[in-house]
Amino acid sequence: MRCQHQRCKIYKLMQARFGYETELRLPSCQMSRTSLISLTVFVFAHVALVAPFVPLANMLPASLGALSMSSMALTLILAARWRIVDRLMGGPDKSYGAHRWLGFFALFGALGHWATAETYGAGAVPVLAGSGESVGWFAAMGLVVLTCAAMVRVIPYHLWKASHMLMGPIFLLAAYHTFFVASPLAVGFAPWTLMAVVSAIGLLAWGQTLLRKREITRLVTVEKATPFEGGVDVTFRAQEPLPTFRPGQFATIARNIARAETHPFTIAGGTETTRRFVIRAAGDWTDDFISTVSEGDTFRIGRGVGRFLPQVHANRTEQLWVAGGVGITPFLAALERMAPDNNARVILIYCIRSRESSGAIADVERHATRLPQVDLFVLSDTTGDRLTPTRMTEIMRSMNADAQVYLCGPEGLKSLVTTAWQTLGKTGKVHSERFDFRGAYGLMDLIYIGKPALEMGRSLLTGERELPHAPSGPRR
Repeated sequence: MRCQHQRCKIYKLMQARFGYETELRLPSCQMSRTSLISLTVFVFAHVALVAPFVPLANMLPASLGALSMSSMALTLILAARWRIVDRLMGGPDKSYGAHRWLGFFALFGALGHWATAETYGAGAVPVLAGSGESVGWFAAMGLVVLTCAAMVRVIPYHLWKASHMLMGPIFLLAAYHTFFVASPLAVGFAPWTLMAVVSAIGLLAWGQTLLRKREITRLVTVEKATPFEGGVDVTFRAQEPLPTFRPGQFATIARNIARAETHPFTIAGGTETTRRFVIRAAGDWTDDFISTVSEGDTFRIGRGVGRFLPQVHANRTEQLWVAGGVGITPFLAALERMAPDNNARVILIYCIRSRESSGAIADVERHATRLPQVDLFVLSDTTGDRLTPTRMTEIMRSMNADAQVYLCGPEGLKSLVTTAWQTLGKTGKVHSERFDFRGAYGLMDLIYIGKPALEMGRSLLTGERELPHAPSGPRR
């Protein structure tokens, strides 16, 4: 089926970035029904909350202000990493994703409120009403600056992380504005009380983030470091037993120095006293790590966390595992944990650029030989053996409708697999986890996002009905 909307044409061009064909029906140009409903309910809940208590002329700015405040409070709660919240969200990566979207809600709510709000009444403490209005302006501008800093990848990670901690003071300014500015929301009314409670919990979460002890980590030593093209396969050993982990979870790694940066990596395997990671260069920290790590170096490792958990037990359901590059790491740990049996099959598709850049290909093939329940497909760009929608469909067609899908790789790969799965009418759940917790944008992202938009504008101006076809090829 061919989509007639311009946004789908942009999607086609962006999909070419990942080197996959677009023979299959593209996903809907609009967000999923569940996401749309959740978004609508969240926004209009704030309108419904304030509407009975404010004049009609003040309903929009009051609703936007409430949306911004509650969103900021929820971002602080999610940032506190309370285990019960991570569990309810479905894992830390889902918490980070919600945190990022709530940040956008906070920003747009604040800007909309700032642009439309007018002074009304005397305020809870009339003498503070003027300062409350001025503080609100500083809060809005600070939110703009910190949000932009979070979105720009060129800003080093440690600077971004340090600046992000200023969101707490910005929230304090916003709270002062909310409760002391001249506002139609009277003290004691339901909206005022609810925002006061949410703000108090948000401040409690921020305080705990500042005061909590550093994550409990274990001292480990590099036992083995095997470089490969673009990365390193490293194994750490501890003197005492490490916390247990489940295949698919990730853990933080930091150098054994004061105030060292911690970075999350998927656990590729390990025993009671060892942990293995396959790490690819993807930034300043990983570039330095893979070029300097050597046997005998000391690091600190956190506990295993995350909800991306491929089934490894004998009574599992049929599964499809799809990995791109170092996205093999959660499946490598799962293969290591599995015992040979003849129960439900596991199809593993491993997409690599080359054997030299895969890092763990030999271990994956060894486990596939050892485990009769695993069907392995290794697809390499160097041999021209790429994963296309047609081939994906052929592999999926014989699978049970309720089989489970686990994806770990670039977004283009995830999109291809998810689209094929939905096109075939399969009902099994598709599991994936996002490890780019920062979610910032770099120059190449702006180019790939901006070029299709410019092409679309050109086509609209010239009256063309179709955009030029984007060449397909492997991502470089």
